[in-house]
Amino acid sequence: MGSNSQLQNIQVLIVDDEKMIQRLVYDVLAQLGFRQITVASSGRQAIHLVATKPFDFVITDWRMQDLDGIDLVEFVRKSPESKCPHVPVILLTGNSEAHYVVRARDAGVNEYIIKPFAAEQLVKRIRAVIEKPRPFVVTKTYRGPDRRHQDLPPPDGKERRKQRHRPEPSES
Repeated sequence: MGSNSQLQNIQVLIVDDEKMIQRLVYDVLAQLGFRQITVASSGRQAIHLVATKPFDFVITDWRMQDLDGIDLVEFVRKSPESKCPHVPVILLTGNSEAHYVVRARDAGVNEYIIKPFAAEQLVKRIRAVIEKPRPFVVTKTYRGPDRRHQDLPPPDGKERRKQRHRPEPSES
């Protein structure tokens, strides 16, 4: 991962209504060298935050009291009010069944972590969104990271996805 000085300027949003998970994620990020960490205790608070400022990545819980993480991801991806529609999203959840994974993927989640999780799992997913960002795809029915985890051509050889280039930090 980047040096501590590079990580200090990355804007991270943590969204979870459980204080213990907030603290765990915050501590992992701080130990890695992140310093621009914002914590939201609800999905509604997070929506307000992403409507007012851009973030470089979001770590959110799925199940929260007021608004769930999937609703937050859909707001981030689709709302004209979102300041960061292309932001990588890491979803934390106790939902391990395949249909939940598919639902999260189809909402535009980049990485999926099943609770309980080890700090190493979180670090691995953070590294993935920073070091190996997936292209962002926009179609009539989907906005989010390329859902293909492997760099394989489409099954029939016809590319139908429009990809938006995500500028590298040095291109800004």
